[in-house]
Amino acid sequence: MILVAMLLVILFTNTAFAQPVTTSENEQFMFFQNVKEFITNNYKEDVSEVQLLEAALAQILKQNPEVLEQAMEGMFNSLDQHSTFYNQHQYQQFTSAVEGQYGGIGIVISKRDGYVTIMSTMDNTPGKRAGLRAEDKIVYVNELDITGYDTNMAVSLMRGDPGTIVELGIKRPGEEEILYVKIVREIIKVNPLTYEVLEGNIGYIRISDFNANTDEYMRKVLREFDMQQIEKIIVDVRSNPGGSLDQVIKVAQRFVPEGPIVHIEYKQDEKETIFGTLPTAPYELVVLINTGSASASEILAGAIQDRGVGKVVGVPSFGKGTVQQLLPLRIGGAIKMTIANYLTPNGDKIEGKGIIPNLMVENVTKAINTDELEPVEILRRPTIGDRGKDVLAAKQRLHILGYDVGQVNEELDEKTFNAIKSFQAEQKLYPYGVLDFTTQGAIDNAIKALEVEVDMQLQKAIELLR
Repeated sequence: MILVAMLLVILFTNTAFAQPVTTSENEQFMFFQNVKEFITNNYKEDVSEVQLLEAALAQILKQNPEVLEQAMEGMFNSLDQHSTFYNQHQYQQFTSAVEGQYGGIGIVISKRDGYVTIMSTMDNTPGKRAGLRAEDKIVYVNELDITGYDTNMAVSLMRGDPGTIVELGIKRPGEEEILYVKIVREIIKVNPLTYEVLEGNIGYIRISDFNANTDEYMRKVLREFDMQQIEKIIVDVRSNPGGSLDQVIKVAQRFVPEGPIVHIEYKQDEKETIFGTLPTAPYELVVLINTGSASASEILAGAIQDRGVGKVVGVPSFGKGTVQQLLPLRIGGAIKMTIANYLTPNGDKIEGKGIIPNLMVENVTKAINTDELEPVEILRRPTIGDRGKDVLAAKQRLHILGYDVGQVNEELDEKTFNAIKSFQAEQKLYPYGVLDFTTQGAIDNAIKALEVEVDMQLQKAIELLR
């Protein structure tokens, strides 16, 4: 007994067990590790580290159930950057993006002149049917004044469960009174595609992300292109962060002929290959990528490149070559965990490397050509109701800078007056809507300092398909 007591005194002294208070996170962790190690090395019966850790966690959660989410976050923080734990709110936001639908009213908004402003209304949505218009400014949501709110805050207030009501207070151009509109929310489907026909009968399709609706809308676009006998297509996945593996495979199967589209490597070297089924490639393709093209975007670009059905133009992509599985939890929320790597048809890994374009092309920036604008001649101080070439010069420049001036003409109307006030406020000038000498000079200087991006990548894609 004496020898055991002496051993304990020596051990506890050397490992800082006797410290009455442990404050730092590192000290607490080392204390816990030392106790765990002492138990596994000296306890009479067999006991594993796993048993001890599970028992410790169970006791903590029993006494502090609110720390469960923190424990889950800590566990997933030890994995790769794409594996994560979502609480219920985060899970709802994630599934809304991936599923491509949400409960809302179907409007596109932006921040303009200090207001959350409607830019457009989607067809066949509650917002369109309620008579909302582009340029309407949203002042109230359910009687809450949202002046000064950013668009994300406004969106969170307007979205909600389908069948519920949201009331908007609208400030409409030309109307003095606030217009109140009650709208019943519905399921809004998000279309991630935009498209057009370029000169030379070249189809252009921009995919913003691979949500659950991507292939449905791709089918409609390609049907329209087929009716116009379009055989050359540019697929733009620049700054597309990815999305659904199922959706990108379906999209790729519309372009890639019979043969491999992507290889998926699971744990313990289990491998799956997804194939195309078309007898031949139906289109001549160019895919545009950049450093923001990731995951599903890289699967599509890699398949088209490796199978020789098109060229890839741009700069190397992001390099996210892993597949995640989403598992909802009974406690609410979900876990998203990496379960596999994917490889291009030729067996190339994407993780940390990305897709290397066939043609490396970088976009360039250049200054605005002011020779095409009305010259700035600072001779007077126009105010609301005035007309003239100096007003036109200011409106042209404010429009390029992103301010809403309405029609770009020689009239200093109410919209122009408000745009001038907004510009003055942002430039820390006195915001009173008058085109004084200082304001005219500041507008001209802002244009001279502005650089716009020239899409050299798109130009090269068009050149390749002509």
